[in-house]
Amino acid sequence: MARDNRVTIGAYLSLNFTNSFLTIFLPLFFIGALVFIIKISALTASIQINFIEMVQLFSYNLPSILFYTIPISFLVAVVITLLRLSNENELMALFALGTPSKAIMYRFVFISFLFSIILLILSLGLMPKTKQQFKLFKQEKASQAQVNINPSKLGQKFGNLFVYVKDKEGTTLKDIVIYNKDKKHSDQLFMAKSATINNVNALVTLTLNSGSGYTFSEDSLKEINYEQMQLFQNISSKEFTYTNILAYWTALSHTWRKGRILFFIYLSLIPIMTLYIVASFSIINPRYQKNYAYQVLALTTIIIYAVATLLEKHGTPIMLLISIFATFIVGIILFRKNVQRYF
Repeated sequence: MARDNRVTIGAYLSLNFTNSFLTIFLPLFFIGALVFIIKISALTASIQINFIEMVQLFSYNLPSILFYTIPISFLVAVVITLLRLSNENELMALFALGTPSKAIMYRFVFISFLFSIILLILSLGLMPKTKQQFKLFKQEKASQAQVNINPSKLGQKFGNLFVYVKDKEGTTLKDIVIYNKDKKHSDQLFMAKSATINNVNALVTLTLNSGSGYTFSEDSLKEINYEQMQLFQNISSKEFTYTNILAYWTALSHTWRKGRILFFIYLSLIPIMTLYIVASFSIINPRYQKNYAYQVLALTTIIIYAVATLLEKHGTPIMLLISIFATFIVGIILFRKNVQRYF
């Protein structure tokens, strides 16, 4: 029985695009992942995290990695796919058989819409939530580090105070030394035979028992002896929280969010806005036309991110709409001039 191996033009274009996209996306993704892994590893200098918690932190950064790697990967994949099909005369064959260039673009338009929807979900939905979770995780770990003071370890802090403990028995600290360096006033040094730590509703109390304290500067030295002294540290979270995405983006008191939402929306629409721009210089007749696709790709990327940065700092919703519309229209005009009138 004969096997039918025929594929549609749309499926063939999608297959070629997928191969090109994965070739570009995977290296960029791993580079971005490596950067965030190094960033996460740097946290271990101040907080202790295990492997599972490191994976959890990485998952919080995953939407950001995808958001910044997908647009570039998409544009490069479109250029590679169309140039390869052009150089191998496969597009020329389709045009000769009566397939118009705009029909070729329909498949890429559909793909670009899917990619833009994914980018909007990542930027406006997942990134704010995971960013908040990342901050809360760090703060929780930092608060645990403030409560868990280990013996014979230098550089530990209780709030702004440096703490050294010689020994520890259960929750009781033995032979504790506390130093407070104050640049504006006198420095302080406290010593105690024992101390205890209590954490009630994020208010940590360090109680020193049977000790002495010194306050000293260049001109004076003061000494006190005490039976009990208490030091307090509030480690409650002051980070902005929200119940849903709409509440996050409508928090107008945080004015920087106005610029960020314009920035994210504009970059999320890169696949739709710039598709026809890069395609205008990627669909060529290799026998008669020179290849300027990669130069146009680089220039387009620089301009797009420059516009996004301006929108973030000085943009308004009207400016966003004008920028999106203008970018898309430029692509349509270039495509009709360079491609559609010939093919």
